Amino acid sequence: MKAAIHQLQYWPGLRFFSKMRAADLFIYLDDVQFEKREFQNRNRIRNARGWQYLTAPVLSKGRFAQKINEVEMDNTAGWREEHLRAIKINYARAPFFREYLPGVEELYSRDYRLLADLAIATMDLLKDAFAIKTPVKFSSEFKVEEASSARLAGLCTAAGADEYLSGAGARAYLDPGVFSFAGIKLSWQEFKPREYKQAFPGFEPDMSALDLLLNCGPASMDYL
Repeated sequence: MKAAIHQLQYWPGLRFFSKMRAADLFIYLDDVQFEKREFQNRNRIRNARGWQYLTAPVLSKGRFAQKINEVEMDNTAGWREEHLRAIKINYARAPFFREYLPGVEELYSRDYRLLADLAIATMDLLKDAFAIKTPVKFSSEFKVEEASSARLAGLCTAAGADEYLSGAGARAYLDPGVFSFAGIKLSWQEFKPREYKQAFPGFEPDMSALDLLLNCGPASMDYL
């Protein structure tokens, strides 16, 4: 069984779902340290100037060691309304905007206490829209305490996987020997992004997969 593992993300990108689609089991890494200015609480959408971040505000001051599944939302500002408005303004002319708008509106109508709940809501919406059937689990279910490569190998073993599918960017820090010692085959994601027509002229890579969905609809799977 081939497993892939990735931190929870807010409106993840194409590589995330391409890896999920290619795996037999996808594990959400939810019990590792939260990192500010990463994609755990933000991602990018197109706009007329190129792109912009949608950043979900979280309570982080003085909470340096909190895990992703412990991070609380900062609901003192109207971020849900702001994010929904940005999506509506920038994607109003996208071919599949009206088809998927009700689901996006329903997502932003909910109250979120934890960042994890928000991230899962966005991941579930996109996973379902892309018709990806890969089962998912959470790393916190397995109680694996090791760090770095040993943690990933331990999660694979605990989940009953004998192969780990890693993103190509991890070549710089993963230790293949750890996986070999654990009897787990280490394979690398081969994802080459392809251009598709976006809501504004030109093409901006590495947008949230929401951009692909609203522009390509059912044909999105051809780009994952």
